[in-house]
Amino acid sequence: MKYFLSLLAVVAVCLGLLGWFYMQSRSPQGHGTLTVYCAASLKKPVEAIAADFRKEHGWAVSLQYGGSASLLSAARVSKTGDLFLSADDGTIADALKHGVIGEVVPLVKQRPVIMVAKGNPKNIRILDDLLKPGLRLALANPESASISRVVRKALGKKWQSLSSHATVFKPTVMDVAADAALGSVDAAIVWDSVVPQFTATEPVNVTEFEKLEENASVALLKSSKQPAEALRLAHYMASPAKGGQVFVKNGYRRADATGCNRKP
Repeated sequence: MKYFLSLLAVVAVCLGLLGWFYMQSRSPQGHGTLTVYCAASLKKPVEAIAADFRKEHGWAVSLQYGGSASLLSAARVSKTGDLFLSADDGTIADALKHGVIGEVVPLVKQRPVIMVAKGNPKNIRILDDLLKPGLRLALANPESASISRVVRKALGKKWQSLSSHATVFKPTVMDVAADAALGSVDAAIVWDSVVPQFTATEPVNVTEFEKLEENASVALLKSSKQPAEALRLAHYMASPAKGGQVFVKNGYRRADATGCNRKP
């Protein structure tokens, strides 16, 4: 009898330990961390989505921000990370060409605009108004930021005029947007999704930018050591009921991800 009771006690302890380990595996402390390279223009919604994902799935998300091209270079050199969020299609194409990424999931659409102070005090209506004498213009560095890479390719020689007239170059689109919002410059070229994040500003649409719509997408990095969870986060970001509604709430236009996933 004593032996039987002892055996029951041992079984009870074992079951208790198994239950504890199970609960640990279901908690945030029992999971790992996903590393995400994220284009600066997507920072605000992605931070909120990452927090929601951790609450629901228990995985922490480490976010590293910068210009899309700079982030791709960092991912290629370090050969680490789980997801790459690019602000444009061209950088995704480069990542595919270099064999850095696998599945690609479109998230939102973005288009260049001119960002000015509320009320447009400098009366900027067309692209050439950015060349007015004395007008202070901020541009993102095209070697690091998608916004200027896209605009430079579309404008050709006119880009040279703009760049030579620019008062300042910054690493990311959010840097030049902040300058425009603070009044350090009179105008900046940014993504349309960036403008609503700065209440004292407004967009100016110009003919040259009307057709320059780009997909901001999330892609699985081939360096990921936890690809199943990384893809879960990618699809969570794109889901209309999850990340999709966070993007919309922050003024972004969702991409139609149906049938648009790309693989190398």
